[in-house]
Amino acid sequence: MERARRNKREGMSLAYTKNGFGTRLRIMSAFLVVALVAALAACVGCAQTSSSQDEGMTLIIKVPDTKHSAICDGTITTIDQVIQRMADAYMAEHPEKNVTIEVKTFEQDGYESNIVECYDSEDAVDILYADYFNMTTFIHDGRVVPLDDIVTDDIREDIYDYLWEESTFDGRVYAMPYLTRQNVLTYNKDLFNQAGLEEYVSINEIQSWSHDEWDYVLDTLAENLPEEVYPMMMYANSDQGDTHIMALLGSRGSSIYDETGHMILTEPEGVAGLEEIRQGVGRGWFPPHAQNLDINDCSSLFKQGQLAIYFLNNVSYERYGSSVGLVNFPGEDGGIATTFTSGFEVFDNGDPERVAAAKDFLSYVYSSPELMSYAAGALPASQSIAQEYRYEIQGFDMFEDNYVNVINIFGDNPDIRGIREHFHVVIADLLAGKITAEEAAQTLDETCNAIIDEGYATSQLHE
Repeated sequence: MERARRNKREGMSLAYTKNGFGTRLRIMSAFLVVALVAALAACVGCAQTSSSQDEGMTLIIKVPDTKHSAICDGTITTIDQVIQRMADAYMAEHPEKNVTIEVKTFEQDGYESNIVECYDSEDAVDILYADYFNMTTFIHDGRVVPLDDIVTDDIREDIYDYLWEESTFDGRVYAMPYLTRQNVLTYNKDLFNQAGLEEYVSINEIQSWSHDEWDYVLDTLAENLPEEVYPMMMYANSDQGDTHIMALLGSRGSSIYDETGHMILTEPEGVAGLEEIRQGVGRGWFPPHAQNLDINDCSSLFKQGQLAIYFLNNVSYERYGSSVGLVNFPGEDGGIATTFTSGFEVFDNGDPERVAAAKDFLSYVYSSPELMSYAAGALPASQSIAQEYRYEIQGFDMFEDNYVNVINIFGDNPDIRGIREHFHVVIADLLAGKITAEEAAQTLDETCNAIIDEGYATSQLHE
């Protein structure tokens, strides 16, 4: 029995010795197969994760807090509601793209903290909707991508030509115009009648008054208005609304900028415009200590019947109805108006797929008549939408006819926001009597032109 067990063990040992190599090979092969399967599984997992990341994308749209009304939808009160409608429609119609769009609103004075300081962060903006005069600086930062590849023939033909001109830099489209607003002055008809200025009260037109007429109107208001009621807006406590004060500098014929985009207020016409503002303080044209007021203060005064002349655009016109009249800003050849265009720009955050997704979103918006129709309430950039709603947009024909009086108060300079940081400070000193018109002109030209030169020197348009 013992011999049999010994022989069996020796046979097994012999068998293992004879077949050991094959056995070890089979074991090693088994391990290799397991390792290969594990590696393949890991790669599949990586591929699934990568695919998931590619498909699951978040775009951030930022928009300043801005009032807006849409004729097609009476529930709309702010522009971010419109942008959210666009985002929701895109996500609903394109679930296969798995793109999540977040719409974030910020205060009007928050461009630095919400755009520039968020570069290269998780909160970096992919699409900005804003007024062009706040957007152009970013174009010269090299962060904003050209959009010519999404401007189809149909889109180009539908948008007004002058808006494409505003949207084009160095021959390429860097912004997509959505709507525009035209700015003129407005006057309280009751206060004019009380002051004995009935002959200047008009309806259904945007008037233009001569210099002599402007002097007469403002002097008459200053003399005849009740206590604590003032003839005309003026403010310089912040850069909010300073664009309307800039427009007043063209009252004596100044173009504000030359053909190179540099400020030329030291020329006689520019000094004369600043002098008119300085003299207005002594003649009682403005609320007292206007250097300490901002645009919201004057807005409140106008709404309360304590200010005879304020400003409005075609959007705010409908809020006042027949209680107000319209007149262009004072100008050498009759009158001046300005426009503020708003639209979209796309930022490059180092991810080509996010750029492509942002462009795809805008292509979707501009091919949708329904989404483009939310611009009607302001003056739509789309000619087809403008014609569809022209009879429902209050004052549409008046403002369209008045476009011949529009001037460019910004020039084609690369740092409008930089200029605005300094402009109101100089105007405040002028209103406070600290400097003369000549000194104000000299300071503005030197300071602003240095900013413009620096902007040109550092400008780098995205290719």
